[in-house]
Amino acid sequence: MVALLGGKSPHIQNLAVGGVANPINLDSIGTLNLERLMYIKSFIDKLSDFVEQVYKVDTAVIAAYYPEWLERGKGAVNYLSAPEFPTDGKNGSFLFPGGYITNADLSTYRPITSHSDEFLIKGIQESAKHAWYKDEAPQAPWEGTTIPAYDGWSDDGKYSWVKSPTFYGKTVEVGPLANMLCKLAAGRETTQTKLNEIIALYQKLTGKTLEMAQLHSTLGRIIGRTVHCCELQNILQDQYNALIVNIGKGDYTTFVKPNIPATGEFKGVGFLEAPRGMLSHWMVIKDGIISNYQAVVPSTWNSGPRNFNDDVGPYEQSLVGTPIADPIIELS
Repeated sequence: MVALLGGKSPHIQNLAVGGVANPINLDSIGTLNLERLMYIKSFIDKLSDFVEQVYKVDTAVIAAYYPEWLERGKGAVNYLSAPEFPTDGKNGSFLFPGGYITNADLSTYRPITSHSDEFLIKGIQESAKHAWYKDEAPQAPWEGTTIPAYDGWSDDGKYSWVKSPTFYGKTVEVGPLANMLCKLAAGRETTQTKLNEIIALYQKLTGKTLEMAQLHSTLGRIIGRTVHCCELQNILQDQYNALIVNIGKGDYTTFVKPNIPATGEFKGVGFLEAPRGMLSHWMVIKDGIISNYQAVVPSTWNSGPRNFNDDVGPYEQSLVGTPIADPIIELS
């Protein structure tokens, strides 16, 4: 489906500023036509069966077969997720809630309701104390710099090409686990239902209860991804139906042309829950020219080295206590 709409997968080629470059004409062979729409629908129907009957079951089986991975891989335990799937044209309301959780405690959940939420925008900084870039102090993305400054590897100095993002000074994890926990904390019923279905399968296989504390683990992330996929395939059906209704009404709009004045300075940021976590791109336009562009991507959040306060990143934290086959060859 991604290749049909995006030209190829991964790295789709159909994005346009303000939407997508997929013209709709039900009678034209070179556009998104009726035949192509029905072909996409056939994949949606097959996907639903696979997710519910195979993917969800496999996740429970893997958890039952490798229970030790419900105890390993605990990461940053601060979780951040952006709201996803806007239901209006201004990113003001969403199907999936976003939020922030501290210290693995769902009662600390702080909702993030829109992409213009000041709590979200003002909390993000990046530092390069342990990365090979100039300007080591924390920077807000709109003022951020990315100037390479490689000076050799040092285990207590600079050792990474990845910056260290923080949220109000704290290391956070993004991704499927953060996404699931924020939706659970927000009280999203379908998230809880899909998680309960996986837990029920796990209990049938093992006779044991899967506790919430065990989700802060390697397998917890896999479970989070499965729960998210179960919800996505339901939303995919709804989104397809909404597209067909719009086409039936004669609405063939696929993008909204931006209108940026030729003079003055303007700042913008876009958020997205990519498969690996919260993604954000930050842009400053001055007198019609892009004067700064920074991307704070999920892999940066999770694989960042120690930050400006020397707190270790999520990847590093999740490795602590993980058994290795040969302690002499650490990367075994």
